Amino acid sequence: MTTWSAYGQNTDYLDFVVRRSRLRPLMSHSTLSICVHDVTNDTTLYTYDADHALLPAALNKLFTTAAGFSRLGKDFRFKTQLVYGGTLDQRGILHGDLYIIGQGDPLMGSARFKSTSPDTLFGKIAENLRNEGIRRIEGHVYTDATLFDDEMVHPTWQWNDIGNYYGAGVSSLNFNENNISVYLAAGKEVGDTVKILRVYPTDLPVTFINHAVTGPADTASEVCFYGSPTENVRIIRGVIPLGVRDTLLRASMPNPPYILANQLTRYLTTHGIPVTGDPATTTTLPPRVHVINTIESPRYDEMARLANCTTNNMCAEAIYKYLGYYQEGMGDYANGNRFMNIYFHELGLTADGVKMVDGSGLSRDNHVTSRFLCQFLSRVAHQPYGADFQASMGLSSQTGERQVLPRVPADCMLVVKGGIMTGVRGYAGYYTDASGHTLSFAIISNNYDCTGEEMDLVIKSIIEEITKLNTRD
Repeated sequence: MTTWSAYGQNTDYLDFVVRRSRLRPLMSHSTLSICVHDVTNDTTLYTYDADHALLPAALNKLFTTAAGFSRLGKDFRFKTQLVYGGTLDQRGILHGDLYIIGQGDPLMGSARFKSTSPDTLFGKIAENLRNEGIRRIEGHVYTDATLFDDEMVHPTWQWNDIGNYYGAGVSSLNFNENNISVYLAAGKEVGDTVKILRVYPTDLPVTFINHAVTGPADTASEVCFYGSPTENVRIIRGVIPLGVRDTLLRASMPNPPYILANQLTRYLTTHGIPVTGDPATTTTLPPRVHVINTIESPRYDEMARLANCTTNNMCAEAIYKYLGYYQEGMGDYANGNRFMNIYFHELGLTADGVKMVDGSGLSRDNHVTSRFLCQFLSRVAHQPYGADFQASMGLSSQTGERQVLPRVPADCMLVVKGGIMTGVRGYAGYYTDASGHTLSFAIISNNYDCTGEEMDLVIKSIIEEITKLNTRD
């Protein structure tokens, strides 16, 4: 179904392009849903099948990150506490245990930034201990991840996602973005088993079962990791082309709180602060603890930008669960969902045709209508944090969507977020013309009979017409 507003004379060619696209064989079995809303005048300009509930993929991150701006603010930082229990004697020996208490920081020990890297993190902790007078720990390094539940991934995430870096899930205590870097090399002959050259972090209590093989030189690298968040096993399947000597792939990390305790124990022991006990996780703290330091994450606006511009699933899931904790006192998927429904209601939106079960969009149980998404973007644009939210999405010329979106004049602005998974293409965002007039738009297609690149070209032609709409009175 197609509808026009009072601006109907300006949407005629847009409708022509949409209908022409629907007649192409590659769209014969697909769904296509489009909505364009005039943010400035709060008027819907154009819809095509806008009430059809479809898979949004990473477009879910728009809801999650906007909600974070609304409650947490752009300057919010996740905090991780470093404390100890027991007694510290005059020789600097701690007769007790060191505790790392997580509050959801997705970039704890992340190699993405120098300020968050494992070496920086562990170096700061060692410095904090020395400043406290601790020279030896006659006890353990414990990690506490009880702010969130222990269900790191949503039960509807797919098996071929959760073993890989992008499906790592989130804990309230994370390490290295819950990733393991695995460096692989092809064998000498086609059919040979691929070689595992090295793994980072080193000395992990993780077993790799390697079924990846060497393929012909003209084949593409295609490797997948399989394994659950609680099992210390990762199965490698796929193909590495002949001649590849050293390629980096990333698997999800099982039990990140324990891995963090393990790696920190090793670091301290090799850097002059021996730890006698084995690393472990805990769900309880001693009655009395001494706070050594509070470790802060990068600012929230940086987290939101990572979630949207690099489609970082961990950041989105951490925000989603933290909002559940903010609302209900426990960070889990059910509470995250409750918070989002409250947030939609506060924006004056009725979430008909909308189901949001995770923060990142990896679940195929999520669905949304283009009308709801378009109206959501319009309402958020009028909020005090609207400009910060738009900045987190990035300009089209600076994001992964730059090959999909048309060029716009220098005095105009196109801001967009993409959502992509198998059989799903969605793009949503804002277009502001030279006069400052703003449109929000959402385009979602599911189950198309073509490549993702071909579908992108269809969507690009539609967005190009949206940027040509004359929205001035």
